[in-house]
Amino acid sequence: MMSLNYAFGFSILLLALVLLNIYFFYTLNTVDRKSPKFNIPSLKLDVTSSIVGDIYEYLNYLPSQYRNKNPKFAVIKKNLITSFNNTKNVNPTSVWLETTSWSNNNSLFPHENGAAGKILQMLQTSHIAFVDNAPKGTQLKLLFLIEGNQKVYFKPKRYDLSHTIQGSIYAGYDRHNSEVFAYYMAMILNFKWIPPSVIRKVHMDKDVLPVATNGLKSTILKKNDGVSCIYGKCFFCKANETVCPENNGELEGAAILYLDKQLKVYKSPWRRKVKATLSRKRLLNLINVAIFDFLIQNGDRHRYEVYGDQIILLDNGKGLGNPSVDELDILAPLYQCCSQSQLGDI
Repeated sequence: MMSLNYAFGFSILLLALVLLNIYFFYTLNTVDRKSPKFNIPSLKLDVTSSIVGDIYEYLNYLPSQYRNKNPKFAVIKKNLITSFNNTKNVNPTSVWLETTSWSNNNSLFPHENGAAGKILQMLQTSHIAFVDNAPKGTQLKLLFLIEGNQKVYFKPKRYDLSHTIQGSIYAGYDRHNSEVFAYYMAMILNFKWIPPSVIRKVHMDKDVLPVATNGLKSTILKKNDGVSCIYGKCFFCKANETVCPENNGELEGAAILYLDKQLKVYKSPWRRKVKATLSRKRLLNLINVAIFDFLIQNGDRHRYEVYGDQIILLDNGKGLGNPSVDELDILAPLYQCCSQSQLGDI
Protein backbone atom coordinates (compact mmCIF):
# COMPACT_ATOMS: atom_id res chain seq x y z
CA MET A 1 0.00 0.00 0.00
CA MET A 2 1.17 3.47 -0.74
CA SER A 3 3.02 4.89 2.22
CA LEU A 4 0.63 6.91 4.34
CA ASN A 5 3.52 9.02 5.53
CA TYR A 6 4.16 9.96 1.88
CA ALA A 7 0.55 10.95 1.29
CA PHE A 8 -0.09 12.78 4.51
CA GLY A 9 3.32 14.43 4.52
CA PHE A 10 2.08 16.60 1.67
CA SER A 11 -1.42 17.02 3.07
CA ILE A 12 -0.74 19.96 5.38
CA LEU A 13 0.83 22.04 2.60
CA LEU A 14 -1.91 21.14 0.12
CA LEU A 15 -4.71 21.91 2.55
CA ALA A 16 -3.13 25.27 3.30
CA LEU A 17 -3.12 26.12 -0.39
CA VAL A 18 -6.84 25.41 -0.61
CA LEU A 19 -7.54 27.70 2.33
CA LEU A 20 -5.44 30.44 0.80
CA ASN A 21 -7.35 30.35 -2.47
CA ILE A 22 -10.77 30.25 -0.82
CA TYR A 23 -9.99 33.02 1.65
CA PHE A 24 -8.50 35.22 -1.06
CA PHE A 25 -11.74 35.41 -2.99
CA TYR A 26 -13.79 35.84 0.17
CA THR A 27 -11.77 38.87 1.21
CA LEU A 28 -11.01 40.22 -2.26
CA ASN A 29 -12.88 43.47 -1.77
CA THR A 30 -12.64 43.84 2.00
CA VAL A 31 -8.99 43.11 2.73
CA ASP A 32 -7.06 45.40 5.05
CA ARG A 33 -3.89 46.41 3.27
CA LYS A 34 -2.27 47.36 6.59
CA SER A 35 -2.16 43.72 7.69
CA PRO A 36 1.27 42.12 8.21
CA LYS A 37 3.04 40.83 5.13
CA PHE A 38 2.67 37.17 4.20
CA ASN A 39 5.91 35.88 2.70
CA ILE A 40 4.93 33.67 -0.21
CA PRO A 41 7.55 31.70 -2.13
CA SER A 42 9.13 33.25 -5.19
CA LEU A 43 7.73 31.51 -8.25
CA LYS A 44 8.74 31.79 -11.88
CA LEU A 45 5.49 32.62 -13.62
CA ASP A 46 4.46 34.10 -16.91
CA VAL A 47 1.86 36.47 -15.50
CA THR A 48 -0.28 37.25 -18.52
CA SER A 49 -3.48 37.99 -16.62
CA SER A 50 -4.30 40.73 -14.14
CA ILE A 51 -6.29 38.13 -12.21
CA VAL A 52 -3.14 36.06 -11.68
CA GLY A 53 -1.27 39.13 -10.46
CA ASP A 54 -4.09 39.96 -8.05
CA ILE A 55 -3.93 36.47 -6.54
CA TYR A 56 -0.32 36.92 -5.50
CA GLU A 57 -0.82 40.51 -4.43
CA TYR A 58 -3.69 39.73 -2.08
CA LEU A 59 -1.89 36.73 -0.60
CA ASN A 60 0.40 39.26 1.07
CA TYR A 61 -2.48 40.62 3.16
CA LEU A 62 -3.92 37.42 4.60
CA PRO A 63 -4.31 37.56 8.41
CA SER A 64 -1.69 35.74 10.45
CA GLN A 65 -3.98 32.86 11.50
CA TYR A 66 -3.82 31.49 7.97
CA ARG A 67 -0.11 30.78 8.42
CA ASN A 68 -0.78 28.25 11.17
CA LYS A 69 -2.00 24.66 11.05
CA ASN A 70 -5.65 24.11 11.83
CA PRO A 71 -5.74 22.01 15.06
CA LYS A 72 -9.01 20.41 13.92
CA PHE A 73 -7.14 18.65 11.14
CA ALA A 74 -5.27 16.44 13.65
CA VAL A 75 -8.50 14.61 14.49
CA ILE A 76 -9.40 14.19 10.82
CA LYS A 77 -5.92 12.89 10.05
CA LYS A 78 -6.07 10.37 12.90
CA ASN A 79 -9.45 9.05 11.77
CA LEU A 80 -8.25 8.70 8.18
CA ILE A 81 -5.10 6.85 9.14
CA THR A 82 -7.12 4.52 11.37
CA SER A 83 -9.51 3.80 8.52
CA PHE A 84 -6.72 3.15 6.01
CA ASN A 85 -4.84 0.87 8.43
CA ASN A 86 -7.88 -1.25 9.33
CA THR A 87 -7.22 -4.37 7.23
CA LYS A 88 -8.17 -7.08 9.74
CA ASN A 89 -10.78 -9.75 9.09
CA VAL A 90 -11.23 -8.83 5.44
CA ASN A 91 -13.86 -10.95 3.69
CA PRO A 92 -13.86 -10.37 -0.11
CA THR A 93 -17.53 -11.14 -0.52
CA SER A 94 -18.70 -8.75 2.20
CA VAL A 95 -16.27 -5.99 1.15
CA TRP A 96 -17.44 -5.93 -2.47
CA LEU A 97 -21.08 -6.39 -1.51
CA GLU A 98 -20.94 -3.30 0.68
CA THR A 99 -18.94 -1.38 -1.91
CA THR A 100 -21.11 -2.10 -4.95
CA SER A 101 -24.41 -1.69 -3.10
CA TRP A 102 -23.38 1.51 -1.35
CA SER A 103 -25.96 4.24 -1.77
CA ASN A 104 -25.27 7.56 -0.14
CA ASN A 105 -25.72 11.15 -1.24
CA ASN A 106 -22.47 12.13 0.46
CA SER A 107 -19.99 9.62 -0.94
CA LEU A 108 -19.31 7.32 -3.85
CA PHE A 109 -17.93 4.46 -1.73
CA PRO A 110 -17.99 3.54 1.97
CA HIS A 111 -15.11 5.16 3.82
CA GLU A 112 -15.90 4.96 7.54
CA ASN A 113 -15.39 2.19 10.09
CA GLY A 114 -12.27 0.92 8.33
CA ALA A 115 -14.00 0.35 4.98
CA ALA A 116 -11.34 2.32 3.07
CA GLY A 117 -8.48 0.16 4.34
CA LYS A 118 -10.30 -3.06 3.50
CA ILE A 119 -11.06 -1.89 -0.05
CA LEU A 120 -7.43 -0.89 -0.61
CA GLN A 121 -6.14 -4.20 0.72
CA MET A 122 -8.42 -6.13 -1.61
CA LEU A 123 -7.30 -4.02 -4.57
CA GLN A 124 -3.66 -4.63 -3.69
CA THR A 125 -3.58 -8.32 -2.77
CA SER A 126 -6.58 -10.16 -4.25
CA HIS A 127 -5.96 -13.05 -6.65
CA ILE A 128 -6.26 -12.08 -10.33
CA ALA A 129 -8.64 -14.29 -12.33
CA PHE A 130 -7.97 -12.78 -15.76
CA VAL A 131 -6.31 -9.78 -17.41
CA ASP A 132 -7.41 -7.98 -20.55
CA ASN A 133 -6.82 -4.71 -22.36
CA ALA A 134 -8.98 -1.78 -21.26
CA PRO A 135 -9.33 -0.08 -24.67
CA LYS A 136 -11.43 2.85 -23.47
CA GLY A 137 -9.46 6.09 -23.23
CA THR A 138 -6.21 7.51 -24.58
CA GLN A 139 -3.71 5.79 -22.26
CA LEU A 140 -2.56 2.20 -21.78
CA LYS A 141 -4.35 0.47 -18.94
CA LEU A 142 -5.35 -3.10 -18.19
CA LEU A 143 -8.55 -4.58 -16.82
CA PHE A 144 -8.28 -7.10 -13.99
CA LEU A 145 -10.98 -9.38 -12.68
CA ILE A 146 -10.01 -10.14 -9.09
CA GLU A 147 -11.31 -12.35 -6.31
CA GLY A 148 -14.97 -11.64 -5.58
CA ASN A 149 -15.74 -10.99 -9.27
CA GLN A 150 -14.62 -7.36 -8.96
CA LYS A 151 -13.25 -5.37 -11.91
CA VAL A 152 -10.14 -3.25 -11.43
CA TYR A 153 -8.30 -0.88 -13.75
CA PHE A 154 -4.51 -1.21 -13.67
CA LYS A 155 -2.53 1.80 -14.92
CA PRO A 156 1.13 0.74 -15.23
CA LYS A 157 4.11 2.75 -14.12
CA ARG A 158 5.73 4.81 -16.89
CA TYR A 159 8.08 7.07 -14.94
CA ASP A 160 10.16 6.97 -11.78
CA LEU A 161 8.80 9.17 -9.00
CA SER A 162 11.65 11.65 -9.42
CA HIS A 163 11.07 12.12 -13.16
CA THR A 164 10.02 15.62 -14.25
CA ILE A 165 7.69 16.04 -17.21
CA GLN A 166 8.75 18.82 -19.55
CA GLY A 167 6.42 20.69 -21.88
CA SER A 168 2.71 21.36 -21.53
CA ILE A 169 0.79 20.31 -18.46
CA TYR A 170 -0.85 17.46 -20.38
CA ALA A 171 2.43 16.22 -21.89
CA GLY A 172 3.73 12.69 -21.48
CA TYR A 173 2.11 9.49 -20.30
CA ASP A 174 -0.22 9.22 -17.35
CA ARG A 175 1.50 8.95 -13.97
CA HIS A 176 0.31 5.98 -11.93
CA ASN A 177 1.30 7.59 -8.64
CA SER A 178 -0.86 10.61 -9.46
CA GLU A 179 -3.95 8.38 -9.44
CA VAL A 180 -3.08 7.08 -5.97
CA PHE A 181 -2.06 10.45 -4.57
CA ALA A 182 -5.29 11.97 -5.89
CA TYR A 183 -7.34 9.41 -3.95
CA TYR A 184 -5.58 10.08 -0.65
CA MET A 185 -5.75 13.83 -1.10
CA ALA A 186 -9.43 13.68 -2.00
CA MET A 187 -10.09 11.88 1.27
CA ILE A 188 -8.17 14.56 3.15
CA LEU A 189 -10.20 17.30 1.47
CA ASN A 190 -13.46 15.45 2.13
CA PHE A 191 -14.08 14.88 -1.60
CA LYS A 192 -15.85 11.52 -1.35
CA TRP A 193 -16.51 11.15 -5.09
CA ILE A 194 -13.38 9.38 -6.28
CA PRO A 195 -12.63 5.67 -6.86
CA PRO A 196 -10.18 4.11 -4.37
CA SER A 197 -6.70 3.57 -5.82
CA VAL A 198 -3.55 1.93 -4.48
CA ILE A 199 -0.07 0.97 -5.69
CA ARG A 200 0.10 -2.69 -6.71
CA LYS A 201 2.85 -4.88 -8.16
CA VAL A 202 2.05 -7.87 -10.39
CA HIS A 203 4.45 -10.44 -11.80
CA MET A 204 4.35 -10.58 -15.58
CA ASP A 205 5.02 -14.32 -15.90
CA LYS A 206 3.12 -15.46 -12.80
CA ASP A 207 0.16 -13.07 -12.51
CA VAL A 208 -0.49 -11.70 -16.01
CA LEU A 209 0.48 -14.09 -18.82
CA PRO A 210 -1.20 -17.24 -17.39
CA VAL A 211 -4.60 -15.49 -17.26
CA ALA A 212 -4.22 -13.06 -20.16
CA THR A 213 -6.96 -12.98 -22.78
CA ASN A 214 -6.14 -13.54 -26.45
CA GLY A 215 -6.79 -9.84 -27.04
CA LEU A 216 -4.14 -8.88 -24.51
CA LYS A 217 -1.66 -11.47 -25.79
CA SER A 218 -1.95 -9.92 -29.26
CA THR A 219 -0.57 -6.66 -27.83
CA ILE A 220 2.36 -8.29 -26.01
CA LEU A 221 5.79 -8.29 -27.61
CA LYS A 222 8.76 -10.41 -26.53
CA LYS A 223 12.07 -8.57 -26.56
CA ASN A 224 15.41 -10.08 -27.58
CA ASP A 225 16.21 -10.83 -23.95
CA GLY A 226 12.98 -12.83 -23.60
CA VAL A 227 11.14 -10.18 -21.57
CA SER A 228 7.44 -9.79 -22.41
CA CYS A 229 6.28 -6.16 -22.79
CA ILE A 230 2.80 -4.71 -23.33
CA TYR A 231 1.77 -1.91 -25.66
CA GLY A 232 -1.96 -2.44 -25.13
CA LYS A 233 -4.95 -1.08 -26.97
CA CYS A 234 -5.96 2.57 -26.65
CA PHE A 235 -6.20 5.74 -28.70
CA PHE A 236 -2.49 6.59 -28.36
CA CYS A 237 -1.12 3.04 -27.88
CA LYS A 238 1.73 2.13 -30.25
CA ALA A 239 3.71 -1.08 -30.71
CA ASN A 240 6.98 0.82 -30.25
CA GLU A 241 5.89 2.31 -26.89
CA THR A 242 5.70 -0.66 -24.57
CA VAL A 243 5.61 -1.14 -20.82
CA CYS A 244 8.10 -3.73 -19.59
CA PRO A 245 8.51 -5.35 -16.17
CA GLU A 246 11.37 -4.50 -13.83
CA ASN A 247 14.38 -6.80 -13.50
CA ASN A 248 12.47 -8.87 -10.94
CA GLY A 249 9.69 -9.49 -13.47
CA GLU A 250 7.16 -7.25 -11.77
CA LEU A 251 5.00 -4.49 -13.19
CA GLU A 252 4.16 -1.67 -10.81
CA GLY A 253 1.02 0.34 -11.31
CA ALA A 254 -2.09 1.92 -9.82
CA ALA A 255 -4.93 -0.47 -9.09
CA ILE A 256 -8.11 1.60 -9.42
CA LEU A 257 -11.54 0.31 -8.44
CA TYR A 258 -13.72 -0.01 -11.53
CA LEU A 259 -16.77 2.21 -11.34
CA ASP A 260 -19.63 0.06 -12.65
CA LYS A 261 -22.25 2.81 -12.71
CA GLN A 262 -24.08 4.76 -15.37
CA LEU A 263 -22.28 8.07 -15.76
CA LYS A 264 -23.21 11.14 -17.76
CA VAL A 265 -20.30 12.72 -19.61
CA TYR A 266 -19.97 16.45 -20.31
CA LYS A 267 -17.33 18.59 -21.95
CA SER A 268 -15.76 20.94 -19.47
CA PRO A 269 -17.08 24.49 -20.01
CA TRP A 270 -13.49 25.67 -19.46
CA ARG A 271 -12.18 23.46 -22.25
CA ARG A 272 -12.28 26.56 -24.45
CA LYS A 273 -14.49 29.12 -22.73
CA VAL A 274 -17.73 29.26 -20.81
CA LYS A 275 -20.68 28.97 -23.17
CA ALA A 276 -23.44 27.12 -21.36
CA THR A 277 -25.56 28.21 -18.43
CA LEU A 278 -24.71 26.12 -15.38
CA SER A 279 -26.62 25.63 -12.17
CA ARG A 280 -25.19 27.17 -9.02
CA LYS A 281 -24.47 23.72 -7.55
CA ARG A 282 -22.73 22.47 -10.69
CA LEU A 283 -20.64 25.63 -10.97
CA LEU A 284 -19.48 25.41 -7.36
CA ASN A 285 -18.79 21.70 -7.85
CA LEU A 286 -16.59 22.55 -10.85
CA ILE A 287 -14.76 25.15 -8.77
CA ASN A 288 -13.99 22.50 -6.14
CA VAL A 289 -12.69 20.20 -8.85
CA ALA A 290 -10.52 23.01 -10.26
CA ILE A 291 -8.91 23.58 -6.84
CA PHE A 292 -8.32 19.84 -6.51
CA ASP A 293 -6.75 19.68 -9.99
CA PHE A 294 -4.54 22.68 -9.22
CA LEU A 295 -3.15 20.96 -6.12
CA ILE A 296 -2.14 17.85 -8.07
CA GLN A 297 -1.37 19.96 -11.20
CA ASN A 298 -3.75 18.05 -13.44
CA GLY A 299 -4.57 20.24 -16.43
CA ASP A 300 -6.13 17.52 -18.55
CA ARG A 301 -9.71 17.37 -17.27
CA HIS A 302 -11.20 18.35 -20.61
CA ARG A 303 -14.41 16.54 -19.75
CA TYR A 304 -16.09 15.43 -16.56
CA GLU A 305 -18.33 12.55 -15.50
CA VAL A 306 -21.42 12.95 -13.34
CA TYR A 307 -23.21 10.35 -11.23
CA GLY A 308 -26.50 11.57 -9.87
CA ASP A 309 -25.73 15.25 -9.44
CA GLN A 310 -22.09 14.90 -8.38
CA ILE A 311 -18.93 15.23 -10.45
CA ILE A 312 -16.78 12.11 -10.18
CA LEU A 313 -13.00 12.58 -9.95
CA LEU A 314 -11.99 10.08 -12.63
CA ASP A 315 -8.75 9.91 -14.61
CA ASN A 316 -6.26 11.80 -12.44
CA GLY A 317 -3.12 10.48 -14.15
CA LYS A 318 -1.87 13.76 -15.56
CA GLY A 319 -0.96 15.17 -12.15
CA LEU A 320 2.45 15.40 -10.43
CA GLY A 321 4.26 16.18 -13.68
CA ASN A 322 6.50 19.12 -12.79
CA PRO A 323 6.78 20.33 -9.16
CA SER A 324 8.57 23.52 -10.24
CA VAL A 325 5.63 24.94 -12.19
CA ASP A 326 2.30 26.24 -10.89
CA GLU A 327 -0.27 26.13 -13.68
CA LEU A 328 -2.59 28.88 -12.47
CA ASP A 329 -4.88 28.63 -15.48
CA ILE A 330 -6.24 25.42 -13.94
CA LEU A 331 -7.94 27.73 -11.44
CA ALA A 332 -9.90 29.48 -14.21
CA PRO A 333 -13.28 28.32 -12.80
CA LEU A 334 -12.30 29.80 -9.43
CA TYR A 335 -11.12 33.24 -10.48
CA GLN A 336 -13.62 33.62 -13.33
CA CYS A 337 -16.53 33.01 -10.99
CA CYS A 338 -15.53 36.14 -9.12
CA SER A 339 -15.64 38.27 -12.23
CA GLN A 340 -19.26 39.36 -12.65
CA SER A 341 -18.56 40.38 -16.22
CA GLN A 342 -17.91 36.73 -17.00
CA LEU A 343 -20.57 34.78 -15.12
CA GLY A 344 -22.69 37.18 -13.16
CA ASP A 345 -23.49 37.00 -9.47
CA ILE A 346 -23.66 33.39 -8.22
